[in-house]
Amino acid sequence: MRSHHVSRSLSLPRMMGGAVRGYALANGTITALLCYATHDGGWQIFCGFLLLGMGFHALLRWLTNKDPWWNQLLTVYNHYGDLYESMPWHGRLHARFRRPYGFDSDLPC
Repeated sequence: MRSHHVSRSLSLPRMMGGAVRGYALANGTITALLCYATHDGGWQIFCGFLLLGMGFHALLRWLTNKDPWWNQLLTVYNHYGDLYESMPWHGRLHARFRRPYGFDSDLPC
Protein backbone atom coordinates (compact mmCIF):
# COMPACT_ATOMS: atom_id res chain seq x y z
CA MET A 1 0.00 0.00 0.00
CA ARG A 2 1.39 3.38 -0.98
CA SER A 3 1.46 6.26 1.42
CA HIS A 4 1.80 9.89 0.53
CA HIS A 5 2.79 12.86 2.59
CA VAL A 6 -0.03 15.42 2.83
CA SER A 7 1.04 19.01 3.16
CA ARG A 8 -0.14 20.76 6.32
CA SER A 9 -1.40 23.71 4.30
CA LEU A 10 -3.92 21.45 2.55
CA SER A 11 -5.52 20.54 5.87
CA LEU A 12 -5.84 24.12 7.17
CA PRO A 13 -8.30 26.82 6.15
CA ARG A 14 -7.17 29.31 3.51
CA MET A 15 -5.15 32.04 5.18
CA MET A 16 -3.82 35.44 4.28
CA GLY A 17 -1.16 36.98 6.49
CA GLY A 18 -1.68 34.28 9.11
CA ALA A 19 -5.41 35.00 9.52
CA VAL A 20 -8.46 33.38 7.95
CA ARG A 21 -8.64 34.71 4.38
CA GLY A 22 -12.20 36.06 4.39
CA TYR A 23 -11.80 37.95 7.65
CA ALA A 24 -8.37 39.26 6.63
CA LEU A 25 -9.81 40.60 3.35
CA ALA A 26 -12.75 42.19 5.15
CA ASN A 27 -10.44 43.75 7.73
CA GLY A 28 -8.09 45.10 5.05
CA THR A 29 -10.97 46.51 3.01
CA ILE A 30 -12.56 48.27 5.98
CA THR A 31 -9.19 49.61 7.12
CA ALA A 32 -8.39 50.90 3.63
CA LEU A 33 -11.80 52.57 3.34
CA LEU A 34 -11.46 54.23 6.74
CA CYS A 35 -7.95 55.44 5.93
CA TYR A 36 -9.07 56.74 2.53
CA ALA A 37 -12.12 58.50 3.97
CA THR A 38 -10.06 60.27 6.65
CA HIS A 39 -6.88 61.11 4.73
CA ASP A 40 -7.82 64.82 4.74
CA GLY A 41 -8.30 64.81 8.51
CA GLY A 42 -4.61 64.69 9.29
CA TRP A 43 -1.98 62.05 9.66
CA GLN A 44 -2.97 61.26 13.27
CA ILE A 45 -6.41 59.96 12.28
CA PHE A 46 -4.95 58.13 9.28
CA CYS A 47 -2.33 56.43 11.45
CA GLY A 48 -4.91 55.70 14.14
CA PHE A 49 -7.14 53.77 11.74
CA LEU A 50 -4.11 52.04 10.26
CA LEU A 51 -2.97 50.92 13.72
CA LEU A 52 -6.52 49.83 14.55
CA GLY A 53 -6.60 47.66 11.42
CA MET A 54 -3.19 46.20 12.22
CA GLY A 55 -4.28 45.46 15.78
CA PHE A 56 -7.45 43.73 14.59
CA HIS A 57 -5.40 41.68 12.13
CA ALA A 58 -3.08 40.70 14.99
CA LEU A 59 -6.16 39.56 16.94
CA LEU A 60 -7.32 37.49 13.94
CA ARG A 61 -3.83 35.95 13.66
CA TRP A 62 -3.85 35.09 17.35
CA LEU A 63 -7.27 33.44 17.07
CA THR A 64 -6.16 31.48 13.99
CA ASN A 65 -2.93 30.33 15.66
CA LYS A 66 -4.87 29.25 18.74
CA ASP A 67 -7.47 27.29 16.74
CA PRO A 68 -7.39 27.30 12.92
CA TRP A 69 -11.06 26.31 12.70
CA TRP A 70 -12.46 28.92 15.12
CA ASN A 71 -14.51 30.69 12.46
CA GLN A 72 -16.26 27.51 11.32
CA LEU A 73 -17.00 26.49 14.89
CA LEU A 74 -18.48 29.94 15.48
CA THR A 75 -20.61 29.61 12.35
CA VAL A 76 -22.00 26.25 13.48
CA TYR A 77 -22.62 27.61 16.99
CA ASN A 78 -24.54 30.60 15.59
CA HIS A 79 -26.91 28.32 13.64
CA TYR A 80 -28.31 26.74 16.80
CA GLY A 81 -30.33 28.47 19.48
CA ASP A 82 -29.14 28.62 23.04
CA LEU A 83 -30.12 25.84 25.37
CA TYR A 84 -31.12 27.34 28.67
CA GLU A 85 -32.70 25.37 31.45
CA SER A 86 -32.73 27.11 34.78
CA MET A 87 -32.09 24.34 37.26
CA PRO A 88 -34.47 21.68 35.85
CA TRP A 89 -33.51 19.33 38.68
CA HIS A 90 -35.42 21.63 41.05
CA GLY A 91 -38.52 21.67 38.87
CA ARG A 92 -38.29 25.34 37.97
CA LEU A 93 -40.04 25.17 34.63
CA HIS A 94 -42.42 28.02 35.37
CA ALA A 95 -42.73 30.82 32.79
CA ARG A 96 -41.01 33.14 35.26
CA PHE A 97 -37.75 31.25 34.74
CA ARG A 98 -37.90 31.21 30.93
CA ARG A 99 -35.73 33.43 28.81
CA PRO A 100 -37.40 36.38 27.04
CA TYR A 101 -38.72 35.86 23.52
CA GLY A 102 -35.86 35.98 21.04
CA PHE A 103 -33.18 34.64 23.37
CA ASP A 104 -33.53 30.94 22.64
CA SER A 105 -34.73 28.51 20.01
CA ASP A 106 -38.42 29.56 20.19
CA LEU A 107 -37.93 31.77 17.14
CA PRO A 108 -39.19 30.40 13.81
CA CYS A 109 -36.42 29.70 11.33
